[in-house]
Amino acid sequence: MFEGNDLSALDFQAMSDEGLIDALRTAHGASAAAQAAEVFAVRELYRRHRAANAEPGPGGVRAGEFAATEAAVALQVDEGSAAAMIDVGLALEDWLPRTRAEFAAGRIDLAKVRVIIDNTRAVARDVLGELEPRLLETAERTTPVRLRQAARRWAARLDPGGAQRRRERRQDDRDVRIRAVQDSMAVFDGLLPAPGAQTVAMRLREMSLQVCAWDPRTMPQRRADALVALADGSGQLRCTCGRGVRCPKEDMVGDPPRRPLIQIGIPADTLLGMRDAPAFLAGYGPIDAALARILAEHARFQVIPEQSDDDPGTRAPRLDREVRARDGMCRFPGCTIPAAESELDRSLAEATVLCARHHRLKTLADNKKAPWETWLADPDRLQWTAPTGEVHTTAREGARYLFPHRDIDVPTGPTDAPPQALAINLPDDLAYPFRGHVLVHRQLCQVTPEDEIPDDTTTPAISTAQ
Repeated sequence: MFEGNDLSALDFQAMSDEGLIDALRTAHGASAAAQAAEVFAVRELYRRHRAANAEPGPGGVRAGEFAATEAAVALQVDEGSAAAMIDVGLALEDWLPRTRAEFAAGRIDLAKVRVIIDNTRAVARDVLGELEPRLLETAERTTPVRLRQAARRWAARLDPGGAQRRRERRQDDRDVRIRAVQDSMAVFDGLLPAPGAQTVAMRLREMSLQVCAWDPRTMPQRRADALVALADGSGQLRCTCGRGVRCPKEDMVGDPPRRPLIQIGIPADTLLGMRDAPAFLAGYGPIDAALARILAEHARFQVIPEQSDDDPGTRAPRLDREVRARDGMCRFPGCTIPAAESELDRSLAEATVLCARHHRLKTLADNKKAPWETWLADPDRLQWTAPTGEVHTTAREGARYLFPHRDIDVPTGPTDAPPQALAINLPDDLAYPFRGHVLVHRQLCQVTPEDEIPDDTTTPAISTAQ
C-alpha cells in the first residue's frame, strides 16, 4: 500500500540528522492526517446509517447500530475500535471544532485528540472556549501524558464548580475488560469509581497476606491469584509453600470453587499425552497442551465425535453441544464471543453459533431489514456479504483444534511444531490507539458484541429452530 508513497521512497541513509528529524515529523503529520480521514469517514458512515435505517420497536433496526460493524469488517479491526472512531468523530463535530481542524491538518495525532476529548467532555461549555485553544497550543509541543496533566489542572482551575459533575459523569463509564496477549496470558483491566477500586485493592492485599511467610509468590503474583479466587467462589488464597502440616496456614481452606466457567477444546490424543497439539480456550484462543492437561485434572468432559461433512439431509442433526464445540465462537467475521455465551441459529442447512449482536444482524438481514447476506459455501464455511458487496468467510474455529488433521489452513511444517513468535511483537493498538477509550455518546455503548444485552436475559441462549 505504501510502496509508492513519496515518504517511503526517500533515501534515509543519505540524510543528515536534521533531515531525518524533519522526515520523522513529516511522516508523523501524514499519519495523523490519515487517522483523521479514517475518523471522519466512519463518522459519516454512521451519520448515513442513522438517517437511513432507523426502525423503532422490537425487531427493528436501531439508528446507526451496524455502522461500526461494517467499518470493522472492512478495516479488519474489532468493532470497539470502529465505535471509538465514531465516538471521536461525533465529539469533534459536537464541541471541538478547532481540534477537528488541527487533527485534519495533521498537527496533532489521535492520541492527543483523545486526551482533549476526555478532558473536555464534562467541562461547562462557557469554559470550553477558553480551554480548547490552550490545550491545542500545548498539544503541539508536548506528549499525551503531559497534555493530560495540564488538561486536568486547567479544567479544575477554570471550572472549579464542575468537579462533582465530572465525577458523576465519569462514574457512568465504569467497566471491566479482558484482553488476550501472548503465551496463554491475558490483561485484566478496569475503570472503577475510586472507592470501589480501593475496596478491591485492599481486599486483594488482605487475601495476599493470608498465606505463610514461606509462600514463594511475589506480592503481584499473590494479588493476581487472589482475584481469581474471588471469581471462582473459593474466596481464599491457598498457601503454596508446600510444607504440608508444618504450614501455619494449612487449615485456612476456602469454599470449593463453583462450577467451571471456562470451556476448552482439546484433541483426544493430546489430552492423553500422545501428542502436543494446541488446545482452544473459548474466548481467548490457543493455549499449549501442557496447560490444557493441567486444567483437565478438575474438568468435566464432553466427547465431541468427528462427523463427516456429508449433505446435512443425509445424517442426523448435530446436538447443540456439538455445534457449539465445533464452532468455538461466534461465526461473524472477527468476533470472538465464546460459543457458550452465544445463540444457535438453525436458519441455514447447518446450525451455526452467533453472539446476540450478530444473531440480531443475521435475523434482520434474513428479514430484509439490514443489507447483509449469509450463506453456507460448504458445511465448514459461512460466508457474509457486506453492504458494499465484499464477501467475508468464517470457518468452525473449534473444529480446527478438536480435529487438527482437518485444519486446512494450518501452515506446512513439522507436525505439532510449536508456533513461532514474530521477531518483533508490535502493540495491538499501534494503528488504532483506543485502548481504554471511554465512549462519550451513550448510543454507541451496545456496538461491541460483548456489550450487547440480549433481549431476554432471564433465559439461556436458545435455538431459532421452529
